[in-house]
Formats: sequence, structure tokens, C-alpha cells
Amino acid sequence: MEENYYSIGEVAKLTNISIQTLRYYDQIDLFKPSYVDPETNYRYYKDSQIYYLDIIKSLKYIGVSLDKIKAAQQFTPDELLAFLQQQEQVIEQRMSRLHEIQQTLYKTKKQMQEQLAIDVMDTVYIKFEEASRILAIQTKGLTVSDIPNVYYSSLIKTLETENSFLSSRYGCIYPYKQYHDVDTLFYSHIFTPLLTDRYITHLTSDMNVQMIPAGRYVCVAFIFTREAYLAQYDKLYNYIESEQLQIVPTVYEIFMPLNYSPNEEDKFIVELKVLLA
Repeated sequence: MEENYYSIGEVAKLTNISIQTLRYYDQIDLFKPSYVDPETNYRYYKDSQIYYLDIIKSLKYIGVSLDKIKAAQQFTPDELLAFLQQQEQVIEQRMSRLHEIQQTLYKTKKQMQEQLAIDVMDTVYIKFEEASRILAIQTKGLTVSDIPNVYYSSLIKTLETENSFLSSRYGCIYPYKQYHDVDTLFYSHIFTPLLTDRYITHLTSDMNVQMIPAGRYVCVAFIFTREAYLAQYDKLYNYIESEQLQIVPTVYEIFMPLNYSPNEEDKFIVELKVLLA
């Protein structure tokens, strides 16, 4: 059967690959013409060669590099099958990563929406919250007056080791009871929300993964200052006691930044919340 020959322009039209790309494939020995006219230097390709371009396009479509495609051209059918199975695993890993990114975007947006939904400051309110998974670290002697950078740094390092995503907010946990001075209010844990469902393996002895339960919370939110803290906590405490609410005696404190520029003064909204039993 006599084969037809096609110019580089004709092959470009037949395969929807640009002339520039075909010339590049020739230069790197990935796909060379069957014949080059010595007088005109025009490239010509045979019918049967078009099949190899289909393989190149297929592998490139799934993200295989040109170097790996070039190596794959030497494979036997069994070797090519094994190679495709490896690429399938790579794609599954990429899909898993993209799913994590999607989760992160969803939860970050949700955090922002919750922050923007706080339209009552310095007043007690009740709201429903979904369960929230957190990475928590035990603290020693840490109060409202302290800056918890050492603990927060440990949480960040753990998440970076896990190649996981970081939240822009953090929180604290402490017992619900009456306090007469902020320096007697000691945090039991510092935490940051986990933005994906990834299992955390590199935990230090003072660190664990916890769940803030879903449910109705009695809350108060305010612009953070050390001086305002106890007064706002007292509002929450007195409301719970005066209304004789049944609660789980744990306070969750959430710090939410009001700006993200290192050139601006730090400003945070603090939300204190206690789960209704």
C-alpha cells in the first residue's frame, strides 16, 4: 500500500498541532519527519507517523512531560501499561490535592462569612455552629496578657511538616468559671482550625487533634484589648448565670484579624463562646 506524504503545514492542519510545535518536536528528536528535501529543507511526514503524534498528544494531555513522553516511545506494550498506571496514581494524587485546596477555600470563605456576620459587638448573643476540627497544643501559665507566638509557631511547624494548609486565625480554650482578674485566667490550649480532613501524623506529646462540637453557643464579640477582656467575659458569664443556662463549662476564644497588612496596626475581633448543653 502506497503511503502519502504530507508537508508540515498539512500535518499541522490534520493534527491541530502548530507548525512551530512540530518543528520543536523535530529539534528535540521527539517526532521527526520521514523525509527532508535536501534542496528546499522542507519536512515531509508519512501517513503512519500520524499515529505517533496521537500518542504524544494523549500523554501530554494527562500532564506527562516531553522528556517522559520521549522515554515512553521506547516502551514495550507491557511497560507502557505500567507507565500509564503510574500516571493514573499521579493524577489521583493531584485530584486529592485539588480537593484539599477546594476544602480550604470553602472553610476559609466560611470563616470570613462568620466573621462578617457578627453584627452585634459587646452584646451577648446565641448562634448555631457546625462542628470544627482543630489542632490544639497544651499551654502552661499562659494568660490573656501573654502573646502566644511560641505555641502558635509550634502549630504552624506541625502543619508545614504535614504539608497542610494554614489558617489565618487561632483560638484558646480555658475553663468556664468566674474570674476576678485576667491574670488568673489561664489557657489550657492554643489551637488553630484545620482546613482539610487530612490525618495529622507528626504530633508532639503536648499536641492533639480535637473537635469543637456542633451546637448552639452563647457568645460575645468585641475588639480586643487587655482592658476590655474581663468586662466582656463578665457579660457572658453573668448572662449565663442569670438565665440559668445549662452549658458545657468550657470557653472557646477565637481571634479574628481585622486587617492583613504588616504595615497596619494589629486589630482583632475576639469572640468568646460557650456551648449550650
